[in-house]
Amino acid sequence: MNLSFFKPFNNEWITFSIFLTAIFLLIGIAEFIRSKLKWSPVTGRKIVHVLFGLTVSLCPFIFTSNIQPMTLAMIFIGVNAITLKSSALKGIHATEQTTYGTVYVPLAFLILTVFWWEKPITLVLSVLVMAIADTLASFVGKHEKHPLKFRLWNDEKSLQGSAAMFLSTTLIIYVGTDFFAWFFGAAFFLPLEVLIGCAVFTGMAATIAEATSSKGSDNISVPLVTAVAYNIFLINYIHGTLPGLLIWTLGSAVIIYMAYKLKSLSAGGTAGAFIMGIFIFGAGGVQWITPIVAFFILSSILSKIGKKSAEAALKDSKRDVLQVLANGGVPMIIALVNLYQPSNYAYALFLGAIAAAAADTWATEIGYFSKNKPRHILNFKTVEKGTSGGVTFLGLFGSILGAGVIGLIGMNWLNNFPIHWIVLAGFIGSLVDSFLGGSVQAIFHCAVCNKETEKRIHCDIYSNHIRGFKWLDNNGVNFMNTLVGSMIVFLLIWQ
Repeated sequence: MNLSFFKPFNNEWITFSIFLTAIFLLIGIAEFIRSKLKWSPVTGRKIVHVLFGLTVSLCPFIFTSNIQPMTLAMIFIGVNAITLKSSALKGIHATEQTTYGTVYVPLAFLILTVFWWEKPITLVLSVLVMAIADTLASFVGKHEKHPLKFRLWNDEKSLQGSAAMFLSTTLIIYVGTDFFAWFFGAAFFLPLEVLIGCAVFTGMAATIAEATSSKGSDNISVPLVTAVAYNIFLINYIHGTLPGLLIWTLGSAVIIYMAYKLKSLSAGGTAGAFIMGIFIFGAGGVQWITPIVAFFILSSILSKIGKKSAEAALKDSKRDVLQVLANGGVPMIIALVNLYQPSNYAYALFLGAIAAAAADTWATEIGYFSKNKPRHILNFKTVEKGTSGGVTFLGLFGSILGAGVIGLIGMNWLNNFPIHWIVLAGFIGSLVDSFLGGSVQAIFHCAVCNKETEKRIHCDIYSNHIRGFKWLDNNGVNFMNTLVGSMIVFLLIWQ
């Protein structure tokens, strides 16, 4: 779909040059405000944030191709990344804490232009939510005299700021959808109740994305979650499956709240699992949500009955938002890609990723029942239970069992796809997890309890990095595990 109706120049690279110049002028204005008018650096950054969003939201109306907007975004990503830790451009980068938000803004725009250029209304509304609603939430949260604070991840948020986020996003979606339908002479308008439902649904998803953000990550999570939620609601409405999506949304809220009360999920993990479940169900329905729900429920049960020590309980207690994304991020991406570009093999790749997550989790939980100490996967020396890279025969059996359960659950929808491929993919994924965990995963030392740990924060303080890649923690290894699971299925298909 092409909305381009205003072409100031026949050569779009001239338009691109003007856009690029305008953005750098905004940077100069922010620096001038900071240094000359004595405005705070945060205010200057917010001004540029809003003006950048409003400016680039015009791109689908001016450019016929996404090449120029993509180039614009990449240039701005580079400029911000280079100047982020320097003394230059303090009017944009200066904040109360280290944040990559100024890099996330153009990165989010780049992703939107790559994947949603053919859905320009979705792109425009998502950028406006990022520019206006996200900024308003931050403004209200910081200027409220008596904020009601809460914390879902690292950053502290306020109920007043979240309320502002929800109301402004809902209004942008409601007005924007109706406006574009009128402006472009749509053949029909959404029924009022559907339009309100779409606005509220999208507003809820964007608000949760903002509330679970950390160090400026809302500048990328908010626009992307907004785009996906908006599309999922409308696609389900068009396909006549909207009632099922709404029933699942309400039902999953109850299920996940119970998981939170049972301490299987942290507050942030609850929010992340809720959004992930909505996206997977909205993208594929019952057959896609069933395996991942089964993985979560069965793994939680094993986690509760399989703990043998206080340290084990501490290591694998409540899943936070990063742990939820590490185990479910790859399956969710596969489901969403299949929503836009359906494939006969997408479901098998999806099951391969979940089978790998289940294999790794079950290997750990069932392995705790082993009477023998684990052996390190690289040197076969005995190690303590819970050590990264440690494996047992019972744990390996649990790995196969976990992958097999996922394969059996998805068997009814596999269309004669070999179930043993799913089991093999899950098992290999778990072995890769153990290999990475025992070789390059970051390991830390806690100065309080004097123990080695996989956690960056242990005993409520930052632990000291002692070996492995500092950037590759247990969540990164789990993400790689699920990615390998899906890749093994892909290789087996195309062998």
